[in-house]
Parts: sequence; C-alpha cells; structure tokens
Amino acid sequence: MSQVVIRQPSPVVPDQPLTDRRRVLKTTGLAAAGLTTAGCLGTGSDSANNQAGTSGQTTIRWWHAMGGNLGETVEALASDFNEQSDSVTVETSYKGSYTETLNAVTSAIGAGEAPELAQIVDLGSRLAIDSGAFVPMEEALPSDRIDWSDFQDPVIDYYSFDDTVHSLPFNSSNPIFYYNKDMFEEAGLDPESPPATFEEIRAASETVVSKGVAEQGITFANVSWFPEQWFAEAGEPLVNEQNGRAGDPTEINLDTDVASQIFSWWSDMYDEGLYNHAGVGAWGAAEQAFLNGKTAMWISSTAGVASATAGAEEKGFELGTGYYPTPGQTRTGVVIGGASLWMTRGLSEAKKQGLTDFLLWLSEAEQQAFWHRNTGYFPISNSAVQLLEDEGWFDENPNFQTAFDQLSETESSVATQGWQAGPATEVRTLIQDGYVSMINSDVTIEEKLSSMKSEADTVLREYIDSKG
Repeated sequence: MSQVVIRQPSPVVPDQPLTDRRRVLKTTGLAAAGLTTAGCLGTGSDSANNQAGTSGQTTIRWWHAMGGNLGETVEALASDFNEQSDSVTVETSYKGSYTETLNAVTSAIGAGEAPELAQIVDLGSRLAIDSGAFVPMEEALPSDRIDWSDFQDPVIDYYSFDDTVHSLPFNSSNPIFYYNKDMFEEAGLDPESPPATFEEIRAASETVVSKGVAEQGITFANVSWFPEQWFAEAGEPLVNEQNGRAGDPTEINLDTDVASQIFSWWSDMYDEGLYNHAGVGAWGAAEQAFLNGKTAMWISSTAGVASATAGAEEKGFELGTGYYPTPGQTRTGVVIGGASLWMTRGLSEAKKQGLTDFLLWLSEAEQQAFWHRNTGYFPISNSAVQLLEDEGWFDENPNFQTAFDQLSETESSVATQGWQAGPATEVRTLIQDGYVSMINSDVTIEEKLSSMKSEADTVLREYIDSKG
C-alpha cells in the first residue's frame, strides 16, 4: 500500500476567468456507438492495464474532459498526490470534450487498452453500466476506508443505481439564476429579490424591456438540461420506469401539463421579444449576451459562478444570484450535472490498490475544498462544505452560497435523482431541435410535443432492442 500524507495542494491562480468551466454543460453529449450492447466492450484487463511503470511505480492513467484552467486544477491534484505517494503515479490525459473523452474510453476498452480511471459525463452512467466494463465504486472502495454517508445526498443519489454507488462523483453542478443588480435597480425592481418563477421572470423581463434598460429580459443556452431541470422542480419524472432508474425507459413524458407549461412559456418569451435565443448549445453566446448588457437575466450552471463574478466585475456591474426559476409554485429541487469517475474492471492488485488510495485521497475534505475554490464545482462531501464554512469562504463569496443552499434544500425523489437512458444524447438533441421548430415554424406547441414524444419513444425502444 502506498504511504500518503495528506496536505493541502498548492493553489492554482488562474490568469483569466474560468470560462472553460462551461464545459460542464456544453459537452454533455454522449457517444452511443460501441456502447449499445451490454458487456460488448470487454474489461480491458490486458497487460497494458496490469503492468507497472518502468520506474517501478504503479502507474494509474486518468483520462478526463477538463480543459483550460479546469485541466490545470486536475493536474495540480494529481501532481500533489504523486509527491506524497511512495509507489503510485497518477498520469492525467485530457481527451477533449465529454463526447470525445467517452469515444476515446470506448475505443480503448474495445482494444483492451482502457485507462484505469475514466471521467464520464452524468448521462453516460447508464451506458457505462450497460457496457459491463467498470466496477461499481461501492464494491471497489473498502467500506472501512470511506464513509458514503458523508457525501451530499443529491450528489450520491444521482450516481446510485439499484442502491449501489457505481461511480465516484467528481465535478458536480446544477443550474442557477444570475441577474444584473444594477439593471434591476435602474428598472425599479428590487435588486435583493430575484424572480423565482416563470411568471415572475416574464414580469421582470417586461419591465426591463419596456423601460429601455435592456434589449431583452433573459437569455440561456438552448440545451435539454434546462427543461429536464424544470421537470425535476415540478416533481415530475422526464421518462417512465422511475425516470429510467428502475429499468430502460420506453416513453418520455412530453404529453403532460408540465411539458406544455415549460415549452409554452419558453416559446412565448421568444415570440414576445423577452428571451434572447443564443442558440443550441450556445453557452458562451448566452453568457456574453448577459455580460454585455443585452439582457438583465441569465440561467447557467453553478460551475460558472466564479467566471460570471469576474466578468461582471470587469463590466462594472454587481452580479446577483438566485434559485433556479420554477414553472409554478412547486419547488422540489434540482438535478446534479457534470461527470464522475469510473474504475475499469480487470486491474492488477497493485493498480487496484494504487487507484483506491488515490480516489480515497481525492474524496477527502481538503482536496474537495481545493477543487471547489479553484473551479466552482460542488465539493462532494458534507465535511468539505463544513471546512469551507469554517474558513469563511461563503461569507467572502456569497454568490457561491446560493448554489449550496439550493442543493441542500433539494428533496430526494425520483424526479430530482435525474433521468437515465442509454440513448440520452439522441433524446436531448430531439428536445433542443424541437424547440427551434416551435419558434421558427407555424407548428403548435402541442403538435410539436407530440411529434417529439413519438420520435423519442422510438429512440428509447430501439436502444432496448439493440441490447438483445
């Protein structure tokens, strides 16, 4: 066993705002190719996985999707662990976007050359489980060396299937509301009372536009992640089979009142000139529209708090944050997004032990607090949150507090645990493209939702058939 002495990693001081953290949402597409048949990828247990490094160290390869300053923070963590370990070396490799990283992992497993540790996007969990190529973390990590009860409930619930934790949460986020306090004050709105529902968003948008404070009221990227969150807030599962947690879903719930409410509001906001449609997957364009004053409000990931705060300071206005707005008065909570870490099957005992040591170290409060401070992602444990509170972090950075309060108030339910399906990428694309059709054609909301449901149901059932 490697001997590890815990100490705080050296701080990473970004030389520019952490705009790369948008990757949390921008790259949530999944590569279904090669993962549609359970167990088809093998275990990757060949000699490439079982040999130690030439220096005598046990080498752990960690493939990830964190670019830019996020990647620098990943490197800092790995480097610090390596300095403290007498027999384990963690080698990190950036493989591009979430989709590109999953493609790389898929290909490597098929060739028997899989990395020991892979970062996989949130909605890739079902694909990863179906592949049979990974060991559930709850089985891999010794129960006497990890306290799963210390993990934040919404985070650990997301990555649990059949009451088993399958992967270690790593970069976790959820969506929140951002607004320009200066614009609110200029428009006569209360800068300390952000809107919390669809109707309040509409009213605030009408005010800022009618008074000439901003061209439009609000912007956010056209991504399926936001409607998925609105389903969760309303306490409604997006798909059947308990949101895909009890089995492969066969139907999507786009024929419900909640779906109609969400897409009617979203489309009407555009038609009335109150919503800035940045484009499908256009995280950066939406952020810039908000920071440049085209809108007074913006919805994005909690992982963007640090960069948004820096951007607002550069533009000379005060940034405010609030809870994710809800379709109605019901507020159940939000769903975790981001990615997690998966351990490949078939590793040698030396590699299993070395990887176990690293993952246990990575999950400790000091490392998790460091990860949060330098990226904006949630630390995965309650002890890490307590450490940050004791240090006065949230007192000095109140916009980070909003995200934690929202997470802590999220109710545990089928809806907030988040949906899962093998062909999640295709379904998400159908939803995003469906909205574009709603605002660019004469088709009614009901007609488009009906056709979206039909297409999505077909995709879900074809995935089941492909598994045999």
